[in-house]
Amino acid sequence: MTRRKYRQHTPKFTALILIPLIALAILGISYSHWQEILTITGTVTTGKWGLTIGSDKVVKPVGYDENRSITDEILPGNQTLHLICHNISHCWHIWVGLVIHNEGILPATVKEHAIQITGATGYEQNFTITTYYYGPYNDGEFVVVWGGVKMDDLPFPGNQTLPIPLNPGQTAITWTDLKFNSTDPTLLLDPVHIYITIRDDIIT
Repeated sequence: MTRRKYRQHTPKFTALILIPLIALAILGISYSHWQEILTITGTVTTGKWGLTIGSDKVVKPVGYDENRSITDEILPGNQTLHLICHNISHCWHIWVGLVIHNEGILPATVKEHAIQITGATGYEQNFTITTYYYGPYNDGEFVVVWGGVKMDDLPFPGNQTLPIPLNPGQTAITWTDLKFNSTDPTLLLDPVHIYITIRDDIIT
């Protein structure tokens, strides 16, 4: 009777067999993970740019509050001032001031305002409109053309030609002179809506 001899595998030999098997298993798992769809959701916040109306002021003769009331509102977006003016007739006259801020991250320039009048159909040409531009100012410097203004103070000297450059954080002031004259002394317009919209260019 012949007895077969079986060689016992050494640990080194066993390791050589197991390492490739383990590597194949890991490779399979990794491959299956790379086959899955990966979705990433995030929020990107962009920088602000452009000019905005910070505040407004209407300067008018004594008595207009009772007889020729005017309401003012800065519309959403802070680009347009809306005025509702009652009982406009011959020699009607007001001044409208705007504080214009550059709250963005880029320099910008102040351009000529866009002004629209509704409620005066056929009489738009009877309005005389002139806007004066002042600046640029750093924080607090514009008080000289803004604080405690009366009819007789306007217009201030130092009107700037357009465009006015504003760096981030700087301010410009504008004063718009609005007059209405008619050859018909009995003409009364009520109400009239005036929209003053600021315009700008971004400097890149």
